[in-house]
Amino acid sequence: MAIGTFNISTIKGRPKVVKTGDGTDVAARYFVYKTVRGLLADSRCNWQLLHGMGESAATISRAVERGWVVIQEERGKPLERNAALSDEGRRLARRGR
Repeated sequence: MAIGTFNISTIKGRPKVVKTGDGTDVAARYFVYKTVRGLLADSRCNWQLLHGMGESAATISRAVERGWVVIQEERGKPLERNAALSDEGRRLARRGR
C-alpha cells in the first residue's frame, strides 16, 4: 500500500453571502406563511382574524408595506382586525422564498 500526499482544492474567491434582510422582513414572510396555513385550514373564508396569531404590529405593518397582506378593521372593534393575502402575498407563499 502506497502512502502519499494529496491536495485539497480550496474555493477561490470570496464566498457568496446570501442577504435575507433584517429580522422584520423575515418575520413578515413567516407571517405570510402562517396566514396561508390558517386560510387553508378554514377554506370557507378569505380573511383570517389577527387576534391570537401572536404577531407584532411591526411584523404586520411590514407585510402590509411590502404589499403581501391586506388588513380589514371593524369600526369600534380594534381586536377584530382581519388579514387576507394579496396577489403578491399568494405568489410569495407559492414560491416559498
